[in-house]
Amino acid sequence: MIPAIAYHSGRRGLHRVNPGSGLLLLACLLFAVLGGSDITIKLTALVLIFAFAAWSEESVRAWSKSLRFAFVFASLLFVAQVVAIREGAVLFHIGIAITSPGVISGANMALRFLVVLSASFLFVLTTDPDALASSLIRWGIPYRYGFTLILALRFVPFFRNELKIVREAQRLRGVQTSVRSIRGIRQAIRYTFVPVLVSGLIRVDTIAMSMKGRAFGLHRHRTSTSQRGVTLEDGLIWLCCGAILTGTLLARRYSGS
Repeated sequence: MIPAIAYHSGRRGLHRVNPGSGLLLLACLLFAVLGGSDITIKLTALVLIFAFAAWSEESVRAWSKSLRFAFVFASLLFVAQVVAIREGAVLFHIGIAITSPGVISGANMALRFLVVLSASFLFVLTTDPDALASSLIRWGIPYRYGFTLILALRFVPFFRNELKIVREAQRLRGVQTSVRSIRGIRQAIRYTFVPVLVSGLIRVDTIAMSMKGRAFGLHRHRTSTSQRGVTLEDGLIWLCCGAILTGTLLARRYSGS
């Protein structure tokens, strides 16, 4: 089961960095795993992500548990690559030949998947959507688009909660929906999708009236109530990003990728 991904407030680690620094770290990690084929770089990036998680969250075990579905899927990717690639030096036989290129390709794909997903997950967990939108507005993006981003992020937990309420109401009334047949799909649309959609439209109408009452969009520029300064954690993130970029570029140069 995929865990709920939402921002959690905190007072240490990545919670104290500016959203721009967190976004830079995410971009550097993605560049490290997508910009080359060196397994060492990908493994180092994954270790760094767990180190940042331990620095920002309460427990590495809880962090690992929240990503258990990612480890299961990464294992399936690894096995699929090992089984599919038969060319190259044979390492051993277990009914089929396990080759060195298959193991390397599987490890690359699994690590790439884990790093992309876990880094994105960590960014969402430790980055305040309001602060991220404020940073984007300060960088020159129109505040209307920044507010759209905030609404999109806020509506994710709203729809999840509404879906939970609708399903609990269905169980109390003995209604069972299934998507294994055309009739089941029609019932799911009628008893699940429509109530959730109506709740969302009601919420959107309320927000639109509130925005209109506050003259949202009247002025071209929007002021900010608070601005976060540069912290020591930001400096550490910048140094880490520099090290990641340097290591990735050196690995690409000497590996010829």
